[in-house]
Amino acid sequence: MAVGVTIVGLWWLVAHNAGAGWVQVLGDLVFGVLLIGIVGPSLVVTRATLEVIGAPADAVAGMGVDVLVKASTRLRIRPVGPPGPEVFVGPVGRRGSVGERVTVVPERRGVYASVTLDIASAAPFALQWWSRRVRLALPSELHVSPRCGRPARPRSSPHEEAGDVVDRPRTDTGFPRGARPYAPGDNRRLVHWRATAHAGKLMVRELERPAAEAVTVTVELPEEPEEAERVAERALGTVVQLLDGGTPVLLATVEPSGPVLDPVADRRRAGRRLARAVARADGPTAAQRGAGA
Repeated sequence: MAVGVTIVGLWWLVAHNAGAGWVQVLGDLVFGVLLIGIVGPSLVVTRATLEVIGAPADAVAGMGVDVLVKASTRLRIRPVGPPGPEVFVGPVGRRGSVGERVTVVPERRGVYASVTLDIASAAPFALQWWSRRVRLALPSELHVSPRCGRPARPRSSPHEEAGDVVDRPRTDTGFPRGARPYAPGDNRRLVHWRATAHAGKLMVRELERPAAEAVTVTVELPEEPEEAERVAERALGTVVQLLDGGTPVLLATVEPSGPVLDPVADRRRAGRRLARAVARADGPTAAQRGAGA
């Protein structure tokens, strides 16, 4: 910017020292246009207002999620935290919409209460870009679930590892006693196709068996972010596999408020729990584990 201002200043000096009146007038006009084109965007960016008017409550790490923003003027937006592709947004009134989409791609699981954006403008003449960084609050917290990884093998040993399953009883065993209409949460393996064809609606086998015992999935996250992400992915895969098999699941995690042991009924709730999960404050660090080895 300093180079541009210097060139404009030299142009103005040359024009005013040339002697001819029309040259001075032309120099003043060019100087004014260039000065507005260089300094004007800073005023536009400073005075611009931007707010998030809509955002989902759930997302998955590594996948894009759209938030709706409303801007008072035309701006170039580059999401920084979480990152995302660059996009241009403009005044809502110009297009008659309720907002424009900005896509962010959270790289890791977590709970986001705000987004950080770099906003820029070159108005009115697109001669110089000015930018500033803003942090905008979301209408509600965004829970970013880990990716669904490969399930951990069930373990019956009391020596648990992060994301391991202590027990895994089967719930699709027993003597059939009839068929009933399908209800959300029923095991897909229990679909009774003959009864479905006869009744004209989805039917499932009803088995004579005692109530299934809940399985506890204990998740102990390490301090290293990358390793913690892999543990969370494996834990989510384990929970999803158990739920698909009709097994009730108790998920044990550590949240900022302390240890939590609660049932999870579906993938969304499990993803939210794992999004809030943190490493134990008294857990060993990598250096301590290496020294102990």
